[in-house]
Amino acid sequence: MLLEFQQTAIGSQLQCQPGDHRVGENKSRVRWAVLPHVRATIDVDGGVLLDIEKGLWYSLNLVGAKTWLAIESARGQATFEDIVDAVAPQFTVPQEQLVRDIDEYLRDLEKKGLIKASGRVQPPKAS
Repeated sequence: MLLEFQQTAIGSQLQCQPGDHRVGENKSRVRWAVLPHVRATIDVDGGVLLDIEKGLWYSLNLVGAKTWLAIESARGQATFEDIVDAVAPQFTVPQEQLVRDIDEYLRDLEKKGLIKASGRVQPPKAS
């Protein structure tokens, strides 16, 4: 169940698709936060994100919406493990699959400028 955005002329659709993606390293050192220019509306079927700076909206399926709520409710303190722990009990999918899917989803949200990661370990600078 890979979570994936599909860009359209009027927005993007987040969908689940099968896939095999590698999970990133050092997740426990990263905290995820919603950026201030993003607004969300969530209901029982999913949700919609609006980037008010870019004028783009993104439609979320139910898994995407539950993941978004986990990030948003932690107010900038959500670790990867916190997010997985919040979402896992709500769906009957293998934990390994959910971990891969959430990892990919977080990367996608960050790439689109909807969330930010903090606390990443920076590699040493070359002298």
